[in-house]
Amino acid sequence: MFSITKQVLGEDGAFVKLVQLDSDDFTVIVRFSSDVRLHNRYIGPDLSTAEEVFDSEVSKLDLRV
Repeated sequence: MFSITKQVLGEDGAFVKLVQLDSDDFTVIVRFSSDVRLHNRYIGPDLSTAEEVFDSEVSKLDLRV
């Protein structure tokens, strides 16, 4: 399955989540309040890259909230 490593929740259902998959890969999933779709911003084995993408997407979320 998976485990949520980090998450930031925004208004109206917006969020950014850093998820560790069972395959030892990481993914960053984003949902903005203005869009009901989920967007995958990164998938891969590098935690530091995943955290950079996560931080970048969180800053974008703050601008949209």
